[in-house]
Amino acid sequence: MLRSILFVIMIVLSNTKATPIETKIIKTKSNLFDPILSSNKYIGHIQENERIVEIKPRLYASDADPLNSPNGQICGYELSLYKHDDIVNEILQNIPFVVELINEKPIIQLKTNINKLDCEIKQSYRLFIRAYDCANNNERRYSERSSLIITIDDINEFAPIFTHQNYLFKLHQDHNCLSCRVEATDDDCSNIDHRVCDYQIQTPNVPFSIDSNGSISIITPLMNNTYEFDVVAIDCYSSSLFKDTRKISEPAKVTIKIIKSCKPTIADDYPTKLTIQADHTHIFDTVHVDTCDETCAVENIIGTVTFDSNGIDSGCNLEQCSSINREYVLIPKDIDYNQAPQSRYMSFDGINQVSIIHKTDFSGQLKNDFTIRMWMKHTDEENDGKEHIFCKTDEKLQNRHHTALFIQDGYLKLLIRKGPLSINDKNVYKSEWMWKLTQINDDQWHSYKLFINYPNQIDLYIDDKLFTITNDNFKVIEDFALPVINGTEDTIFTVGACWHARASQMAQHFHGELSGLSIEQKEELPDSISCIQDCQQYLDMPDIQVQSNMEFISNSNRSIWKIRSDSSELYEDLLKHIVYRNTFDPIGPSGQRTVSIQTTLKCLGENYTYNLPTFIRRLSIDEPIRPTNIELKGDTSFFVSEQTINQGINLFKNLSIYADAIKNDQVDISDCSINTSPDLTNNEQIIIPDDNFHINNLQKDLTQTGLILAGLGSIDSYQYVLQHIAYTSKSPVQYNDRTFSLVCVGSHDQTSTNEIRIRIHIEKQIVPSAPFAAVLSNKLFVDNDQTRDNLFDLGESAPSAKNLSGWPIIIVICVSVGLASVLVLYLVIRIRSGNRQASPLTGTGDDAHSQMEWEDDIGLNIIVNPLDTTKQSVQSMDVHNIKQTIHKYEGASSDEDEYDDHSHNEYSSDEDNEDYDDVENNQIHQKKNDHQLEWDDEAMEYGPKKV
Repeated sequence: MLRSILFVIMIVLSNTKATPIETKIIKTKSNLFDPILSSNKYIGHIQENERIVEIKPRLYASDADPLNSPNGQICGYELSLYKHDDIVNEILQNIPFVVELINEKPIIQLKTNINKLDCEIKQSYRLFIRAYDCANNNERRYSERSSLIITIDDINEFAPIFTHQNYLFKLHQDHNCLSCRVEATDDDCSNIDHRVCDYQIQTPNVPFSIDSNGSISIITPLMNNTYEFDVVAIDCYSSSLFKDTRKISEPAKVTIKIIKSCKPTIADDYPTKLTIQADHTHIFDTVHVDTCDETCAVENIIGTVTFDSNGIDSGCNLEQCSSINREYVLIPKDIDYNQAPQSRYMSFDGINQVSIIHKTDFSGQLKNDFTIRMWMKHTDEENDGKEHIFCKTDEKLQNRHHTALFIQDGYLKLLIRKGPLSINDKNVYKSEWMWKLTQINDDQWHSYKLFINYPNQIDLYIDDKLFTITNDNFKVIEDFALPVINGTEDTIFTVGACWHARASQMAQHFHGELSGLSIEQKEELPDSISCIQDCQQYLDMPDIQVQSNMEFISNSNRSIWKIRSDSSELYEDLLKHIVYRNTFDPIGPSGQRTVSIQTTLKCLGENYTYNLPTFIRRLSIDEPIRPTNIELKGDTSFFVSEQTINQGINLFKNLSIYADAIKNDQVDISDCSINTSPDLTNNEQIIIPDDNFHINNLQKDLTQTGLILAGLGSIDSYQYVLQHIAYTSKSPVQYNDRTFSLVCVGSHDQTSTNEIRIRIHIEKQIVPSAPFAAVLSNKLFVDNDQTRDNLFDLGESAPSAKNLSGWPIIIVICVSVGLASVLVLYLVIRIRSGNRQASPLTGTGDDAHSQMEWEDDIGLNIIVNPLDTTKQSVQSMDVHNIKQTIHKYEGASSDEDEYDDHSHNEYSSDEDNEDYDDVENNQIHQKKNDHQLEWDDEAMEYGPKKV
């Protein structure tokens, strides 16, 4: 506006002449000013179903020209697509809006020929608007153009639509439904990313839930094999004016099929330990391989069977076998390897593409002599970083590069680090070889071959031509050997990048194309029939029919076998053909070996493999066991009276148990059995004190036929219990003999001991008449020590002998005196008649001698002890006081203890027996002189014997 005013002033001044004589009046134009809009920017909104645009701020224009003239009035507004003048036809065709003055107010609305707007087609319009006055066409003035942005507001026309009408998910049992997700879209323009805001499950009582992202989760345990339910999607539209305006999609059907939980395993129902007793033993006859056939179609299954002798000598001949060249193909070759690849190659984007080589395919161990071959296509991208073709690094903890082939700064570099070494080696070794090559970055296919004789020489061939090295294009760098670091024993071999364990990610990716990448080196001949070291224990696979879909090879001494097949059944059959051979004579050495199976499974259509749990079979060869002989020794017969058997006797009081082991406590007994013949009656008992069982942890089973003692115990424990077993009978004895037999069983090899049969002869006592000489002396000389002891015991248990022998002795003395008088008289008569008959004419010397011999004998009183016979007397016992006896046996010091201890050791050796007999005889002779007892006719059998 200022510019227009200045322009008018200049015109007036230029047409005015300063003359005093004549004055002229200049005539000017009346439309001096352009209209002015109220704002330089307007925002408009219109819904899809409306025709008038709401404008903010309010649209109006003003003109500085007089209001009473057409020049000062606003006659209309004009829309355009650009800020400059538009062609009228273009405006009419491309702008659906028009500005009309209604009551002198500008209104922007749809053109009459436009039915409605569609924000799904066009969501906004960017226009320009200007105002013009009411002057004639030639004098009409226009305002400056202001921007106008009109947005089409959505009215939620469309409901969400699912990407699929039916969804099928297969879910492993006990697994979360991580991949169970449905998706729906909304075509309303207000939803820029076409997303929906919510999903709902319409089918009631299903064990699933769904979130706003369409992910399905399990909320209760799954009991069925299949589930079907409907889900709907809800859009995001919301309006403050209208509630419940959100649209819901048509339902989609979801089917979830439950697959029984399965994890590939190799197992055996039988114990993992196998005792080897023969040379040719199948060790995997009962092994079962489960590859989960319902979820995995086996493409390849590889196993490594390793025999570990655990340091036991295998008797191998250590002669070296020959070697062969083995090629490991890391990237497949094209059909014609001598020509540039046409179809088979791998492209690497330099960002995230990498191939990990499994150890079953290549262990990463390189020999001193090996060859690298490859075809490579690469271009220069001004990248100073390393681009690894292949790389071997630490799998954990460290980022150390052991071996690598990579590109950097126009160099092809080969890295071979020595080690790891456990010693502190301060020497340096050739570690990196670098070739400056122009072919690397020309974006053409080239053949590269490296022939390595580490560390002496490396030759590089490019397109089958030897690369000539100079000081400018070739360098060698030396470095220290890698040290051994705990936790870095395992390595990882990759193609196209390098694994950095510290960051747990791949790094230094290769950007280019590779084909026919392989490593070839000399290795020990793997064929089991071509190179076999002579060992005396090894694994073998005899009598197997080779098929095209199986492979099996071994190392030189047949301690490691690699087997491969394309089905679990065939793999299992290969395992069942593996036998353990042991040609030692006899089988040995004793000890335990292990055979392990490491299995890798690859399913059809999957890029990864499963590692089955390692199966271990333990092979044991036991040392030859020399059977341990256990011998029982003790009394075999008893002659007892009725009174003694009524009181009870210890059957095995003198029992001793011997073993040929060094110590008795090294030998155990599992059980002992006592059998009776005939069976016990109701009035007979075998008594075992219960305290013995609490002490020795044994079990007893008492029947009419005998007794069984069971439980693992030492020889001393069983001997102690058996020595305290008592037998008693309270009924009149109807038979004279009873037999008890005792047999024990060793726990180690279940060898039975010898059998002891104890015969008990029961005698009814008859009171004999007193012998003549005994009557005279009233004393009895006992020659048998054992009988004497028994008599002593019996005397103590009976009434006092002095009280019983008072008046009977007087009678005996009288009778004895009378008999002696008669005998003396008789002898006198014989002597006298003999003197009268003796004559040298009629007698003979023999008669005289016989008469004298008889006369001498007549003067002798020879009394033979009637108890000194083959009968063995048994000391009676009071079964009612047996607990006191046990207590006395355990702790008290008495003559009976000494006797028991002595009896326990009486069979220890022959020399001991002789010493014991000497001592016993001395004691007996000594007691004969000062241990003469008064006899009791109620307690003894006696009688003279004429010799």
